[in-house]
Amino acid sequence: MYRKISLIMCGLVILVWAGIGTQGYGQDAPYRMSDKEMKQLLERLEDNADKLRKSVDKALDKSRLDTTRREDDINKFLKDFEDATDRLKDRFEDHKSVAADVEEVLRRAAFIDRFMQRQRLSAEVQGDWAAVKADLDELARAYNVSWQWERTAR
Repeated sequence: MYRKISLIMCGLVILVWAGIGTQGYGQDAPYRMSDKEMKQLLERLEDNADKLRKSVDKALDKSRLDTTRREDDINKFLKDFEDATDRLKDRFEDHKSVAADVEEVLRRAAFIDRFMQRQRLSAEVQGDWAAVKADLDELARAYNVSWQWERTAR
């Protein structure tokens, strides 16, 4: 009887220890950082993307692009990007995110990047976009996604 209880206790200790050893370190995750670090990155990306959207709106209202098709285009690019990042964040929270989710976010971001290169909005917008791109570069590295902004289709 004592031996049976000891074996059960040993088994429980091993299970608990194994759970603690891998918890939060992304051992089974498709990314190369802890869950906490990934959550922080995704939150920072979301905050920076919101800041970008606001600065783009402000800059476009003061530009020759106000009420043009190009304004509609960038707003659609930003909305599609936001939707892709929301899907990634939701899948991350459900422990279902994969590199393909990151690739979709990056593809959406490539449209914004091309627009930014062609339109040269305010310095504030350029700075906000640079912050988003830095987050995206970190995200690509974390998921081991090969990505170079210069190589995206023009």
